[in-house]
Amino acid sequence: MGIKGIRVLQIKTPVMFQAGLRCVLLVLPACLAGCTGGTALEQTPMVGLQITEYTDKMAFYRITDELRVRNITATILVNDTFAADNPYLIRQLDDEGCEIMVFARPTQADGSSTTMSKLTYEEQYAFVSQLKSGVEAVLGKPVTGFQCTQFDENADTYKVVNELGFQYNLGFVAESSQNIPGHEDAILPYQVDDYGFWAVPMHCAEWEGERQAFCDNSFADLTAEEWESLLKSELDRMDTADQPLLVEFHSYQTGVDEGRFQAFVHFLDYAVSKGVRFITTTEYLE
Repeated sequence: MGIKGIRVLQIKTPVMFQAGLRCVLLVLPACLAGCTGGTALEQTPMVGLQITEYTDKMAFYRITDELRVRNITATILVNDTFAADNPYLIRQLDDEGCEIMVFARPTQADGSSTTMSKLTYEEQYAFVSQLKSGVEAVLGKPVTGFQCTQFDENADTYKVVNELGFQYNLGFVAESSQNIPGHEDAILPYQVDDYGFWAVPMHCAEWEGERQAFCDNSFADLTAEEWESLLKSELDRMDTADQPLLVEFHSYQTGVDEGRFQAFVHFLDYAVSKGVRFITTTEYLE
């Protein structure tokens, strides 16, 4: 019928009822237009922010302060150590409507970073179990979501996430091979029979012909001005498509580079000016 968010079902009905129904359907567009200033109803644009941190307390405070002054809720991804070092802020963000989840960034013996897929099943289980228990000890309640560095995980990770009772796995990238096999074209969240969690793919954006997960780390080579432009244009593009935009910021990067920080602030202001509804992961699936 040309009205977003309304689906009309064709039902076989008596002639008199069909006539009445036609009258209702003819009047409905005019009523909706009158309620919305002369235009058809449009969906509210939505943004799912993911803020990731595991080391830089001051950068994290700087980023989350910008969220709080605008009453923006987001998905907050931290490890057990960072949560334990900043319990008051983590609990306060949770109380204010943000969703606290586990961020997994394994390290090697020399302290250098590695990825989940390079660990054995036993190593992954022990590592993620420790992360989950630590964050839950700070929150005082179960943690429902998991994400891993570089979106690099494998079947062992899926088993671990499932066995530890996570509801959401954010370690995927839309329209890419970084999805569960058979779901490479997925854009929206999906559930696979073999696992009890929902796979939540990160939005994939394109710059000069190259497509990457939509986060500040992936586009670190862009200037602050280019990054700000891409943030705004992707929001506009997804708004036009009537789909939520997912984007991840690492406060240890965005919170310390002044140009990147200003791009982040300008993006928030632009989103607010468009009437964006900021959503957590749970709200995204709902």
